[in-house]
Amino acid sequence: MMKLSLLVLLGLACSAFAETTQGWSGEADITFDGTSTLHAWGGKVSAKPYATEVTLDDAGKPVRIKADVTVEAVKMDTDEAKRDENMRKAMKVTDYPLIRASIDAAADKIAADGKTPAKLPMTLTLLGKPQQVLANITNWKLTGGKATFDLDFPVSMKASGISVPTVLLFIKVGDSIKVHASVTLTQN
Repeated sequence: MMKLSLLVLLGLACSAFAETTQGWSGEADITFDGTSTLHAWGGKVSAKPYATEVTLDDAGKPVRIKADVTVEAVKMDTDEAKRDENMRKAMKVTDYPLIRASIDAAADKIAADGKTPAKLPMTLTLLGKPQQVLANITNWKLTGGKATFDLDFPVSMKASGISVPTVLLFIKVGDSIKVHASVTLTQN
């Protein structure tokens, strides 16, 4: 009888400290901006809808966030057909049709103060090459079952394996691309 009571008590104690996982639906509208010898340029693309898992501790505080976000590279649009054609060629969209961002982060790595998210580490895969990126989170808002925020991070074309040829012997595209994403997460 003593053993049974101890097992029941242990079972209740373990369930009191159990983590729970919530599902959230995600959307992201992305802009990207670069430079060249002659002018600045930019474009836009939307991520495919994605699922986000938020693991909460027994007090309801987030402890881990996981998501896999994909973008169809061919849908990147700079509003100039010839530049889009060159961009898709440089990004080898036939061989690497998807850009991926994988997020699996402990909440304490995201919210330094334990409350407001400030950074988001992720693995960004371009042209099949994964690289670690640390995005800055701004404009964080959580209302009911909806979270909105912005992400900003730079991407090096050289580090990503993207090579853009020089045009007319002197027009070069700058290496750093600024990426901005407006994100909306809705609790399922």
